[in-house]
Amino acid sequence: MKQIISRCGNICSECPWSTHMRKKIAKEDWDEYSKQIKYYIGFKPVKYEWEGCVGCFTPNNELPSHPFFNFLKKCRTRKCGQHNEIPNCAYCRRFPCANTVARNNITREKISEKLGKEIIDNEYEPYIKMFDAMENLNEIRNKLNDTQIKNPKPVFYKREITKLTGEFNNEGFKFVYVKLLEIANSNLKIKGIDTVAGLEMYKIREDFLWRFLWIVVLFGEIDGNKLRIDSATLYDNRKPISLPSNEEGWNLYFDILSEFNVSVELEILTDNLYTPGGYMRAKTPKTNEPAYIIKMKGGSDLQKLPFFKVMNEMLLELQKKTGKLGFSNFKKLNFNPLLD
Repeated sequence: MKQIISRCGNICSECPWSTHMRKKIAKEDWDEYSKQIKYYIGFKPVKYEWEGCVGCFTPNNELPSHPFFNFLKKCRTRKCGQHNEIPNCAYCRRFPCANTVARNNITREKISEKLGKEIIDNEYEPYIKMFDAMENLNEIRNKLNDTQIKNPKPVFYKREITKLTGEFNNEGFKFVYVKLLEIANSNLKIKGIDTVAGLEMYKIREDFLWRFLWIVVLFGEIDGNKLRIDSATLYDNRKPISLPSNEEGWNLYFDILSEFNVSVELEILTDNLYTPGGYMRAKTPKTNEPAYIIKMKGGSDLQKLPFFKVMNEMLLELQKKTGKLGFSNFKKLNFNPLLD
């Protein structure tokens, strides 16, 4: 069949999670094929009832109703390609950008290093190349002429921040508000926020970061300028967000917070941190015990007062005065209910 390249550079027509390969590999050969994929990639493509991904070029109204396909509907690279009317990232003038979902963590070199041996073509082609997204996109880019490469159509976004109607009488609340305003006005370490992919990534980080701050400050254990929260507590209060699936995902947000002089440390409590599907556990298997603890500490400029303690008092007061609208007001920095 004709090779199909996804928006982000994966080869759909050879992907073990796609309908194409699930139809191509005979039932009696599937178990052995799955074992080989897991050996090289680390994840086993189990057959599900929806029988595979139909690909990111399928219009939303033609996607199966199975919840799995929500990831396609939300994919920032898919949305960006659609907006700019290009088949994949290789056709974009800003390629490679940091906002695509395409990654270079599955390459011949990295798999060779992981397995401690040289990967030959007979291994790379059937088990690795379909996920070597950046290499696949570079191959496409090298074959394009300049007229085929397009500038992305710009998008604009204005962060919703509620203007204060007065002044804080509580100096601690005022101090916390200034720091939160600093975070709200940040680009959250995203370059290219004027593109669909960049804006989508910003919204994802924004949604997560404010919910994360809300959860840790209200449910974490606070000792003045220090805070700790375990993964079980995070998991129990996470909705409507999803927790990062791996340590790299957490480190991204820790890096963002470090820009605002908040240091964060991840303490792993189990040797069985990941599920067979490669997702970070919130709780250790067969127990309700946490799999990890997140420790936060305010830096020098936050040590003028017990920052987390004051922020906790501020959010509790906001929740007391606005009820179910507490988080919505927090995210918009609407602290007017706390003003005298």
